[in-house]
Amino acid sequence: MTITIGIHQQQDKVDKLYENLGLRAASLTSVGPFSSRDEALVWQQSMQQRTDDGQIIEMGIADNPDSPWYGFFFEQ
Repeated sequence: MTITIGIHQQQDKVDKLYENLGLRAASLTSVGPFSSRDEALVWQQSMQQRTDDGQIIEMGIADNPDSPWYGFFFEQ
């Protein structure tokens, strides 16, 4: 099993990723909101360290200062 970890500001892109991977809500964990990208990155790095084999997925990050950040992870 592989653990995938990511951060984002656009839930619609993450929903599309979940749909494309055939994931159900029960197999996902979402966290946030985080007030900044830096805060979200700290969470992401912490999760990667805790899950020895955690893989980071990039969501085409666009840093919009008016939008909060969220994190997610799932197992495949």
